[in-house]
Amino acid sequence: MTRDTLDFAIRSAVAWLFRSRNAESWIFRGAVAVLVVLYGANWFFRYNGSFEGRPVSVEFGTAGVIPEGLLWSLSGLCALLMAGAAGWAWTRYSAEQRRLSRKKVFVIEGRGLRDDDGSPLLAAVPETIPGTRVPYLLDLRQRKDGVLVEPDDLLRPVEAMKIWLHQMQKGNDRSDLTTVYGGLTAVPLTFLTGVLLDDEGDIVVLDWDRTSERWRSLNGPDDTMRFEVSGLETAAGATEVVLAISVSYPVLSDNLATTFAFPVIRMTMPDLQSSHWSQAKQAALADQFLGTLKQLEGLGVQRVHLVLAAPNSVVFNFGRRYDRRNVPAVTVYQFERAQDPRYPWGIEMPVAGVDSARVVYTTSSVPASP
Repeated sequence: MTRDTLDFAIRSAVAWLFRSRNAESWIFRGAVAVLVVLYGANWFFRYNGSFEGRPVSVEFGTAGVIPEGLLWSLSGLCALLMAGAAGWAWTRYSAEQRRLSRKKVFVIEGRGLRDDDGSPLLAAVPETIPGTRVPYLLDLRQRKDGVLVEPDDLLRPVEAMKIWLHQMQKGNDRSDLTTVYGGLTAVPLTFLTGVLLDDEGDIVVLDWDRTSERWRSLNGPDDTMRFEVSGLETAAGATEVVLAISVSYPVLSDNLATTFAFPVIRMTMPDLQSSHWSQAKQAALADQFLGTLKQLEGLGVQRVHLVLAAPNSVVFNFGRRYDRRNVPAVTVYQFERAQDPRYPWGIEMPVAGVDSARVVYTTSSVPASP
């Protein structure tokens, strides 16, 4: 047995003995307590020696308070209870390990805008999610820091990720599977990832905290701040519109004007510094997003040119929330401050009858035809 294994075994035994609240641990502790009381009530001390050159004999204790036969019988009973409790604990532990061996956690980490490895998402998955971790690196980097020079080449890796996940899920009970997602990828690719993972059930989403430089869960409080929606009246009679969503940064009209010549509808957070670290808040914002799309559908809009300035987790959750059948088709655009037009390309999502995603390039103030 290696030293690490021995240390782990000792720590586990101590944790079970002193921290566990299972019935078997209480039985074990109770038996130990009874033994302490029994032998504490039946102790005896004798000393024969000398002190300062003179013989000394000291005897004190309560030996014989409990008859020897009864003492041995109770000791044997306690030993049996301790052995039974330990066996029960081992049985429970073995059953739990068999259960956990069936559980799998698929950890999908998207990397795209920065050409570095950073802190792996796998290490940040909460211990409260049980199961064997199965990592998948969705590598969307093109070795040019901050710029995607060939966006067409990145559609296949995203689609391959979905195929991989389906293959890994085969032969498993869905209740034993959990998917964890976190990423630092371009907005159109993040939205596409959300669209493709829409039907994968509950997904645990983590996001990168730039302040503390670590992955964080969306477990913060909901500050109840919601979007302010404006410009819907300009969509009446239009078949195509721009939907500009400002969560973390403002979407500037001057930048939109370099690329689009459609009516602009805005969804804007009143305070762009408000926290997005709440799953409940993100769910509510996604519902607002879907509600606005339904209104645009009712006004006769057929295509939405979507511009998002939002954290990765928000973009991903909006992609998952997008209704593939009952709202207008959508193209999601990438912002490049140093280029003209400022939104040089976007991804037409596989929704509203579109079979597969494709990249759309813009070369003037009017986007390319879909």
